[in-house]
Order: sequence, then structure tokens, then C-alpha cells
Amino acid sequence: MSLASNFVDATLCCSLKVIRALHEELNLFEEKGIGFGGDRSLNIDLIAEKIFIEKLSEFGNILSEEAGFIDNGKDKKIVIDPIDGSYNVSNHIPYFGCSVYYEDTASVVVNLSNGDYFVKDDKGKRFDNLFRKPFHSNFRHDVILFEKAYQNPDMVAKLAKHNLKFRAPGALSLSLCYGEASKAVIYKGEIREFDIAAAKFYNSDCHWHFEEDLIIMSPKKEYLEEVLSIIKE
Repeated sequence: MSLASNFVDATLCCSLKVIRALHEELNLFEEKGIGFGGDRSLNIDLIAEKIFIEKLSEFGNILSEEAGFIDNGKDKKIVIDPIDGSYNVSNHIPYFGCSVYYEDTASVVVNLSNGDYFVKDDKGKRFDNLFRKPFHSNFRHDVILFEKAYQNPDMVAKLAKHNLKFRAPGALSLSLCYGEASKAVIYKGEIREFDIAAAKFYNSDCHWHFEEDLIIMSPKKEYLEEVLSIIKE
């Protein structure tokens, strides 16, 4: 198998271990201070991070949301968000995952709550499920995924004015992957590499708009232009 395939298999194996830990470990939601990325760290964040670091260090240097940069003397970097959507996990909301990007080689984003996963490597791009045949959207492209909507009421009002439906699930990397089946994904807030690296690589064939604190992604250019014009009114 290729290096990319080995990396993907190792990452999916880690994801299964994290899912198992979610059901077996104790004190998952105990706070453990502030991580390198600036968010509060829960025990489950650190447990998941340890699983990924132990398995993936052979492939490259690691930049993780909790621990920061780990120099393994390699040529390439791996960017890890061990638990994307920690707030959802701690509140029993089934929308949280892990996000792993292997520089210029592969990306894996896994929905740890239902087993959906998104992979892009030297074999191309694919969507599957760890446990069963995945549920595929009918690709109606009529809903916007709006992360951090609660912090941007002015933008919410503009979408409502134009009768555009949106949802605010609470895990950016997952939304940027599922977004290939939506009208668009909007994120307004601090942009961090941990949150977007894997999804950006996975959906590189989609259309993206970046500003200092704004991301819009859409599977179609005309949708992106429509959403951008509305929120800029």
C-alpha cells in the first residue's frame, strides 16, 4: 500500500479507538485547562490526542490543538484536531468528530457520533461509514450550514430576509465536509489551522472564499456568490 493509504488506515484505526474510549473511559468531561489552540481542554480531548499521537508520529511532525507542535524529525506535518465539537460531546449532542490532515498527502475527517468519514488521498475523494452503508444526501443544496451563527445575529437576519434556511451544528470540520451536499457553509470567527486543514484538502474541488475572520464554501460558484452578496448587504 502507498504511504497515503497506510496513513488513512492508521487514522481510521485511531478513530475507532477514540469511539471506544467515549464509551469506556471515565471522567471524560473533566476540564484539564486550556489547550494550545486556546480552547478549554476536556479529558476526552487529551485521551483522543494521545491515541492519535502514538499512532501517527511515525508519519510526520504533529501540530495538535491540545499539545501544539511535536517535532518527530520528519519532513511533513500532520495537523490534528482530536475532538472537533467538544461542547457537543459534553452536552450529548451527536455532532462531533476528529480532523486529521497529512500535509499535501491525505486528509481524514470522521464523525465520531455516527461513523461517517471523509477521506482524500492518492486514490481520490470518498465518503463512507465505519460501521454500515453510509446515508447519502439527495443533494438538494437548499440548506446552509452556519457555524458560529449565535455570534453573528446580523448575518442571521440577512439570511432570514432572503428566506434561506440554515443550521448551526457546532463542529466546523464536519460541516465543511458535509457542506459538499449543502448550499454553502458559512463560518465567521477566529480561523485556526486545526479546524479547517483537513476539510479544505478534502473539499478542494469546491469553491472557497476567505477573509481574516470569514469562510464561505460552496459546491457551486453561483451559490457562493449568492450567499456572499447577501451577507455583505
